This record gives sequence, C-alpha cells and structure tokens, in this order.
Amino acid sequence: IMAVVRLNGLDVQFPFEPYDCQRDYMGKVLQCLHERKNGVLESPTGTGKTLSLLCATLAWQQDLLAKRQAGVSEDSAECGLTVSSTRSSHTWDGRGVRSVPMIIYSSRTHSQLSQAIQELKNTAYRPRVSILGSRDQLCIHPQVMKAASNTEKVHLCRAKIHSRSCHYHNNMER
Repeated sequence: IMAVVRLNGLDVQFPFEPYDCQRDYMGKVLQCLHERKNGVLESPTGTGKTLSLLCATLAWQQDLLAKRQAGVSEDSAECGLTVSSTRSSHTWDGRGVRSVPMIIYSSRTHSQLSQAIQELKNTAYRPRVSILGSRDQLCIHPQVMKAASNTEKVHLCRAKIHSRSCHYHNNMER
C-alpha cells in the first residue's frame, strides 16, 4: 500500500511512510520545480535520494498533466514549466493535450541507472522509460569496439559520425 504525502500542495505517492529527511528532500525538489529554479540537493548514501527524487518529480509531472487536461492556465508560476527560446510550451501530443516537460534522469554509471529503474518499479508511477547508454556500451562498429580505452572509442565514434563513414549510424538516420 502506497503512502500519500501532501507536500507543497501536491499529493506524492511513496512506497512507504517516508522518513523526515525524505520528506524534506521531496519538498525541496517540488519547491525547485514550482519556482522554476535549479536545485543542488545532497543527502548521505542510503537516505533514499533516488526514490524521493523520482516520486516528487513524477507527482509534479502528473499534476501538471492533469491541470493541462483540465484547461488550467499555465500563466501561474505554480506550473513550474521552464521554456527555452527555441521550444514552445504549447506543443500538443497526439491526443490533443498539451505535453508536459520530459523528465531526464542521468547517471554516471549504468549500475546507478539500473538502481533507479528498480526504485521506480517500487513506486505507483509508471512513466514511459528509455535507457540510453554510452558509445562504450552501444556502438557496434567493429573498429570502434576494438579501441583500447573508452576515450579512444568516443573519439573514433565521433570521427566516423562526423565524416559520415559509419554505415550503422548513416542507416539509422533514414
């Protein structure tokens, strides 16, 4: 049974009753989203940062989608939407509903990404998920795969793409 915690005006579903440090962390995440500000948050290892970040962010995204479907104005700062000059906030999905900001979770290692996916499975949230890997993990060009170091693989892969000499990448673009 999921615990529902009210934070910054939102109901956040959490797999269990969160500890105070997790509530505080989720509150700060939501504050940053509502105020359209970047946040630098830290907490010791094992305090539930990943789970707290995922639940708070996905609750915010879910709330924003519900507001858009209900036709609530986006002029208020509470929507928390950051729009760059090259991208319109008025994009529509295939169902005629304004789309919500995409959440991108990145990590330095694949094991950390795996941990985040496992944490996500413990929540009530079921967003569409794509896992992207590095050239070291994904490039299938034989010359690149033979390179001794990751740095060399990155440079070889970039050079082949730039010179359009990688038939794998060229075929993918079609």
